[in-house]
Amino acid sequence: MIRSALSILGYLALTLLLPGSAWTAAYPERPIEIIVPFGVGGGSDTAARAIVRALEKVLGTKIVITNMPGGGATKGMIHVAQQPADGHTILAITTSHFIDAVKPKTRVSLLQDFVPVARYQLDTTGILVGAKTPFKTLKDLIDYGKKNPRQLKFAGTSPGGWSEIQTLSVAKLADIQITFVPYDSGAEIKAAMLGGHIHGAMEELAETLPLINAGQIRALAVISESRHPVLPDVPTTVEQGIKHTKGLTRGFALRKGTAPERVKLLAEAVRKAMEEPSYKKFEQENYLHIRKGYLPLDDFRKAWEEEVNSYREILKGAGL
Repeated sequence: MIRSALSILGYLALTLLLPGSAWTAAYPERPIEIIVPFGVGGGSDTAARAIVRALEKVLGTKIVITNMPGGGATKGMIHVAQQPADGHTILAITTSHFIDAVKPKTRVSLLQDFVPVARYQLDTTGILVGAKTPFKTLKDLIDYGKKNPRQLKFAGTSPGGWSEIQTLSVAKLADIQITFVPYDSGAEIKAAMLGGHIHGAMEELAETLPLINAGQIRALAVISESRHPVLPDVPTTVEQGIKHTKGLTRGFALRKGTAPERVKLLAEAVRKAMEEPSYKKFEQENYLHIRKGYLPLDDFRKAWEEEVNSYREILKGAGL
């Protein structure tokens, strides 16, 4: 009798560990938290909030967004790495995390400590300046930069991350030296441009289009292979001799060790959320559908590796 009871208990314990078990199928078991490693009001924050509304509907659970800026987007990454690997704490990742993966590992690493879920956006950025500046074209900006080394002040989020690396690498390609000024969010950067506290920034076009259309911010270049449909008169970086066209990745990651079934379930939920009318409307209104956004689990994993290798070469070429 005792032997039979032990056998049953052993079987039950084993089923809890097996893929596809009731334990795995119960996910999500409680509200989910998404850590956005940037401040409120920026592109990554706005995008995360838009897709969360659709994700809540797909998953049938409440999702809470916590903004955790700092450390070049690593503060939030460290926090998620310290949580249980059960799929209930998600890291909102951007290109900054690919760049961070190139650096010598300190406390956490994207490639070693996390698993990809899905990419849901590839945003287009631009070289932007405040309307109070004298720069009407990219040539004006570059000419000034060459005559006045380090006098140009360009802002961005995540010092040491995507904003700074993109800004400095574009400056390197243009053969100018600029000063990078870090802020916690895109909202702060826009305010600084409007107030004349900085010359410009290389930011997402989607979140700055209203200010561009209002004449408060001037777009000197679209960082892409092709022109933006809403800004057809603004030439690309390629057209102006700057061979830098990378977009800004936005996606989700989970702590390494999370059950594969939960990772796959969440990846599929992201795909379904992107088909929700509310989210599709958000993408179209903000022109985030111009570049293919969604990458499923396996494709996103491959993109991780490709992006990390690409930025390794960019950093090397820019002498950063």
